Amino acid sequence: MRRDKLVVKVLSSVLYEVLNHKVSVDVAFKRACKGKCADSLEEREKLYNMARELVSDYLKVLCVNPKLRSYGKIVRFWLSKQWSDANLPPWCRLSYQRWFYEKLASLVGNEVEELLSEMNRRRWWLRINTLKAPEEKVLRQLEEEGVEYEVDKHFPYMVFVKHSPKPVRLLKPVKEFTAIPQDKASAAVVNALNPEPGDVILDMAAAPGMKTSLIMMLAENRARVVAVDISYRRLLMCANLLTKLGVDLSRVHLVAADSRDVFLRSAFNKVLLDAPCSNSGAVSKDPGVKIHLTPSKVKHYSEIQKDLIGRAVKQASSLVVYSTCSIMPEEGEEVIATVCDAVKLVRKYSWSSPGYRVVDFHDKVMRFFPHRHLTEAFFLAVMEVTG
Repeated sequence: MRRDKLVVKVLSSVLYEVLNHKVSVDVAFKRACKGKCADSLEEREKLYNMARELVSDYLKVLCVNPKLRSYGKIVRFWLSKQWSDANLPPWCRLSYQRWFYEKLASLVGNEVEELLSEMNRRRWWLRINTLKAPEEKVLRQLEEEGVEYEVDKHFPYMVFVKHSPKPVRLLKPVKEFTAIPQDKASAAVVNALNPEPGDVILDMAAAPGMKTSLIMMLAENRARVVAVDISYRRLLMCANLLTKLGVDLSRVHLVAADSRDVFLRSAFNKVLLDAPCSNSGAVSKDPGVKIHLTPSKVKHYSEIQKDLIGRAVKQASSLVVYSTCSIMPEEGEEVIATVCDAVKLVRKYSWSSPGYRVVDFHDKVMRFFPHRHLTEAFFLAVMEVTG
């Protein structure tokens, strides 16, 4: 009985943090589980997975019983499993907001339920960090830990985790930074930039630094990168991460600034703009996104992205790569429409999906979907600067 009360208390706290402070499930769980909330690592992991599932099911629970008010009652109702979602409309059954479901249905048609169902699942990709260890050594370590994996056919440094006997973050290569949790779509963005030794690259929204570190890995630590981010605190965290990942910081210049306003005199042959966005494509990573997402939030980020893409095209002499972890056309196709006359769009990956048919150049931009590519939902545009 005491254990049941603790579970309800922790899950209620997680729900409170997500709903009131709009933090991610990971942050909410750390706050709720401060101190000792489990007798073992295995029990803590089970509790964490319950928290993720609860937040993912939150909208569905309210559809089933809209009279629930307190966090404790919501948690107890959810834990009881004495309810069914069989007769719910599809957006409720999948636990999404109705406007979001209908928006996606207008874009992907009868694939919408499969897409949203797959967005509810967490998948793990690992990027082998060749700045720290050779691929063969890391793969051997994963095998020794009982990990079942598949080396990606497009990017040999990417590994899809089919099964892991322990949480991915606790695997030895991950703890030693020789294997890095990073989605394949995220890696595809950097690969499209084709970083090479001698390149001078501008990363316009660099923190937390995952893509910056991959730039340097692919360029064998011999490119020069100016990494800009609006948050000084996040930039300090970025520097710390890059150091742990084996990046030569003498070749990475960190700049705390708003890329919409800063003018850099350096000549950049390549620019990466992995723009701040609504994260609507990252539901699998943080199911709280389903609760917080609103049309006004999408519009807010779309306006920022349009300002940023205009500056990116002016800063690059050769190539601009634009990406967002968003499934919304307002943060993808509609942003590129503001600069498409000044650039040449290049479809880098034939295995990717084309963009939405809301623009006439949809076949020249790329989208990644969980139900097609086993990735997060990403938008990607590769632009050769012609002006």
